[in-house]
Amino acid sequence: MPNAHNRSRVWAWTPISAHSASCAMNSERTLKMARLSAFAETSLNSQGFEQLDMNAKARIALPLRFTPAVGTALIVIGLVLQSSIWLGSMALVALSGALLPDAMIIDLVYNFSVRHLFHAPPLPSTPKPRRFSYLLSTVLLSGSAVSFYYGLSVLGLVFGGLVAAGGTILTTTLWCLGSWYYRMIFRHAAEPSGIYARIRRADENGRGSSSLTTTHGTRDKVTS
Repeated sequence: MPNAHNRSRVWAWTPISAHSASCAMNSERTLKMARLSAFAETSLNSQGFEQLDMNAKARIALPLRFTPAVGTALIVIGLVLQSSIWLGSMALVALSGALLPDAMIIDLVYNFSVRHLFHAPPLPSTPKPRRFSYLLSTVLLSGSAVSFYYGLSVLGLVFGGLVAAGGTILTTTLWCLGSWYYRMIFRHAAEPSGIYARIRRADENGRGSSSLTTTHGTRDKVTS
């Protein structure tokens, strides 16, 4: 039988350890239970995450919403204040995402602090289509900051509003307008992915089988 000292140690540490383990297990279970719709999978693929398997995509689908959610909130604050300095600073934040795939400022905040509170996985390196989206945001936010600086409030609201709208869509649906533009402009890097790729491959395989069957049938007729 454990002595009194050991019993007190068990009573002192078990609740804390059990609570931590329970939180970790619940967070892990929530991430594993996540399931991607075909639309969400295609959206992640269009952002450049097509190399990840389905389970990995499901695990990062929720964390990937963190950066656009925080960025959009900060941009809206800048638009309400009509602050060229605030929006210029947000342009620099977006530029960090365009230039530094592993060191976007808001991603770093998530990876080194926020994710540990929820036992969530780290964000992966930012792929090229998503970085291109950050570049577009940088241009628009710079235009918004300059517009407010020169007293062109309407133009500033339009430029900044476009980024806020794109960030809201990305946060809520995982569809990224900037990545879509990237796929449209750089078609050599824009091979169809996700469910559409599987549909195309199945369609091509079906046509190939039909052609092969037709060829064999023709040969049989010629032979006979």
